[in-house]
Amino acid sequence: MSTPITSKARWRALPSSLYARLALLLLAGLLVAQGVSLWLQWGERTVVVTQARGLNFADQIARTVRVLEAARPDQRQNTLPALQDSDLSVALIGSSQVSPTTPRGAIGSLVAQRLGSERQIRHVGPGGGPPFNELSSRSFDVRLADGQWVRITITQGAESAAPALPDKLILQLLLTLIIVTAVVMIAVRQATRPLQQLAQAADTLGHDLDAPPLPEQGSTETRSAAQAFNRMQTRIQRLVRERARALAAVSHDLRTPLTRLRLRAELIEDTPLRDQIGADLDAMAAMLDGTLDYLRALQTTEVRRPIDINALLESMTDDAQVLGRSIQIQGQARAPFNGRLSALRRALQNLIDNAFKYGRGASILVEDSAAALSITVQDNGPGIPAHELARVTEPYHRGDNARSQPGGGVGLGLSIVRDIALMHDGDLLLANRATGGLAATLLLPRQ
Repeated sequence: MSTPITSKARWRALPSSLYARLALLLLAGLLVAQGVSLWLQWGERTVVVTQARGLNFADQIARTVRVLEAARPDQRQNTLPALQDSDLSVALIGSSQVSPTTPRGAIGSLVAQRLGSERQIRHVGPGGGPPFNELSSRSFDVRLADGQWVRITITQGAESAAPALPDKLILQLLLTLIIVTAVVMIAVRQATRPLQQLAQAADTLGHDLDAPPLPEQGSTETRSAAQAFNRMQTRIQRLVRERARALAAVSHDLRTPLTRLRLRAELIEDTPLRDQIGADLDAMAAMLDGTLDYLRALQTTEVRRPIDINALLESMTDDAQVLGRSIQIQGQARAPFNGRLSALRRALQNLIDNAFKYGRGASILVEDSAAALSITVQDNGPGIPAHELARVTEPYHRGDNARSQPGGGVGLGLSIVRDIALMHDGDLLLANRATGGLAATLLLPRQ
């Protein structure tokens, strides 16, 4: 049993963009209006042309009657061949052959006007109908002045169908349709373009607070929307900068008392206590440094440019070898990636550092396609519990494995990587490997 299609399902079948939907609806209405107009013109033209044909038929009847009445009765039969043509057939008939049907309409009066006196006329075939509209047989019996009946018939070869529209009218209708269609498309484009610009600006603002403001131009509604968006962008920029300045100021101002505490701790004679206080101070300093690094990652103003990912990874592996680290790279990028070099280097360095810190080594897998560039840093460590995978990218969250490590950081490394990925419209994907260890994938879509 088929399921009925609801109006909501039919609406979903339309194209998804507002521009396409409005254009289709307006064009559909235009086509319906043009169709109705064409139908009305066709009907009016049919009536007019049919009436014209009826008038022409009345003229033919009157002309035939004049010729036959002008001839002597014994010569009429010889006159008939001269009256015949491709559209007209004339025959003399007896009284017994005369049709009993009296035609309705103006045919009798029109013939009488042309002849100057009344003539008896009978309609051969189905009768009735409006004047000149019910002429399916196109045949009439007419009584001459001396009583002789003659049958006048339009032959079968004569055109009786509704007349076709002239080529000039069809060309005018097509030209009108093309012009109105173009105007509709331009009008819909002008109406929907501000929405597209607003959507693009909102998407850009999501990863670039310093994006240029929307141009405040166009209609009153468009200017109002652009002004409201620009005001919102300014308030967000001010809020983020004030928050960053406040946190940076607090982090910076805390360094002075931390330095004093470190100096005073050196005066403590109790060695175990001095070491404990020094460790706490080191942890606090690391937290401050991590917070400042995190804020710098969020506030980057670096512009995008093409980056040779293969060269970047090779330089990072060379730097790792200086520290005694060995990194294997599989695969390569097929084309440069348009991104922020310092931010991507920092994200990859965080992933490599985590792999050596918690996973006892790192390897890199590069997979490239037309849609996205994927860089996966793999390690051979214990991995991350499944229930922690979704939380380890939250700021200041440290997994159980990280907390068990000495100097395990403050829980901002993966948060910074994720924010850098989002800055490039990408994502950070974490998964435990089947063979053991963690696979951290930096997924970067190509735009």
